[in-house]
Amino acid sequence: MISEDSLQKISHLFCGDTGEKFAYKSGPKLVSFFNTYFSADDKYESGFPSRWIYVYNKLVDFLNGGLIQKFLDIILSKEYLMSEQNLTAVDAASRSQDILNELNNIIRKDQYTITKSNGHYNLVSENTDLVLIGSGGFANVYRQKSTGLIKKRLKDDFITDKGIRSRFKREFAITKKLAGFGVIEVYNFDENDCSYTMEPAEMTLENYVKENALTEESKVICIRQILYIMSDVHKKDIIHRDLSPNNIFIISGHLKIADFGLGKDLNVFTSHQTLHTNSVGQYLYCAPEQFMMLKDADKRSDVYSLGRIINFIMTRDPSNSHHAFRNVTEKATSSDAVYRYADAAQLSVFFEKALQYQKDVDTKKRAEEKMRDGVYDEEVESYLSMLSDMEISKNIYEETSGFDRALLAYMQVSEDNAQHIIQSIDKSYRDVCGRVFQAYDPFAQFSATVIGTTFSYLVKEIAANILRFIAWDVNRYCAQRMVDGLISAGIEPILEEMISQ
Repeated sequence: MISEDSLQKISHLFCGDTGEKFAYKSGPKLVSFFNTYFSADDKYESGFPSRWIYVYNKLVDFLNGGLIQKFLDIILSKEYLMSEQNLTAVDAASRSQDILNELNNIIRKDQYTITKSNGHYNLVSENTDLVLIGSGGFANVYRQKSTGLIKKRLKDDFITDKGIRSRFKREFAITKKLAGFGVIEVYNFDENDCSYTMEPAEMTLENYVKENALTEESKVICIRQILYIMSDVHKKDIIHRDLSPNNIFIISGHLKIADFGLGKDLNVFTSHQTLHTNSVGQYLYCAPEQFMMLKDADKRSDVYSLGRIINFIMTRDPSNSHHAFRNVTEKATSSDAVYRYADAAQLSVFFEKALQYQKDVDTKKRAEEKMRDGVYDEEVESYLSMLSDMEISKNIYEETSGFDRALLAYMQVSEDNAQHIIQSIDKSYRDVCGRVFQAYDPFAQFSATVIGTTFSYLVKEIAANILRFIAWDVNRYCAQRMVDGLISAGIEPILEEMISQ
């Protein structure tokens, strides 16, 4: 329980003897307080104990009798402080917070704290009130049972490190500055144990994406929310430097960003050059320049992370850009920051353009006409880059005029393009063909063409597996003749072994 020393300090504080938080109270005033608020029948007369002892005994009775919450509700109320000290409502609210902080400073050594929930103050044991729910590089995260809030507290190992304490407080200050739609709400920072409280969340974006089969529309909604939030953050000249699905949270159906631990206000000078290696973002989402010098990070570093997050939302893999917004995320995640979008707002603009491009029927018609005419240009390339796995395979199956030729041209632009297309076909062609055996023939022809062209071994290997399956498992004679033709023309021995029966 609360120690005698702590109760004595609280008694002196309430009497107005120390701390200058409460007005000085004489013996008669103290008696009047307890008679008025607790229906006591005390009298100030000869033999009355020292003022602080009188209050001390009352506190012991309240702790034993379950009245301590009522006592705290009264002395910390705005109304009581306005009356006692003739304060304005604003000043009384500020004084109440000061008193709460002072009381918590006193009882901290007893492993107790006073929290506020539903308009009431509660004296709770930290050992039973805090439930550990997560742990990062420098801080632990707890759920506070008495309030339902989340408490993030610096680990004991780092409390004496001035640099880390400064960074932790900057995280709180930046988050507080960004308060509003899209950034998690933070409340009070406790200097004594380097902790702060914030609103609770249902789950992380990481878990939300992994645990749910999101529709394309849901994915787009998530991406739009994140880009909108970060566009606003960048407009305020603040960079996050640690964006990932683990610090984006679902709260009441909306996404909110948290953990500005590496955040930086570009309008404020800071002497930090680097931070500890394990704090430089989560490596799958971290821009290359941040691994060298954290101070080199800017808005384009956040753009890199956002590109990776879009990949994750679309494919559940931050490294996989094989989705409808491939052109956008590849530019966003360029290894050279110069070639990325300047900030989240510019990334958002191009994302919306790509989204509109997908919906634009005229654009699709123009691309298809160009492919029929044997034309391959940027519009055709953009169209092909946005096709899903199933759409690519359906076009091959339907033998869309000029599609195979355009697809091969697209694959020859880069190794990444080639791998993307052949992997997309490998994932989806069996679903498209089903049990219609002749439907496999166009895929055999396309695979044979890839094997006979100057693509990398990795690309040819996947094509060889497709051709082998169609030739011998589906038992298509035309595919078997293609195998004979490739062997007669001469191909790599390993590939020849793969496609042979």
